[in-house]
Amino acid sequence: MIGCQQTSLVRRGAALVALALLSACGLPSVDPIAIPADVAAFIPPDIDMSEVNRDTNGCYFYTYGASLFTVNDDSGAPICLPDLSA
Repeated sequence: MIGCQQTSLVRRGAALVALALLSACGLPSVDPIAIPADVAAFIPPDIDMSEVNRDTNGCYFYTYGASLFTVNDDSGAPICLPDLSA
């Protein structure tokens, strides 16, 4: 009976160690980017602005669920702006 209790405690301890290690591997926090008002106007209202980003060409996109969408203007063209901070 004591052997079973010790095995159970070892398993619980191993599970706690595994959880602690996994929690240390959490995703890094990224601050939302500044989104110009003329770009924000084309982002659906149910999209959290922290999901909006820019690619290396300056084109805006957002994620929704497991999908990636470009931010498009009225004509359907992707909205791409030059990086003004460079």
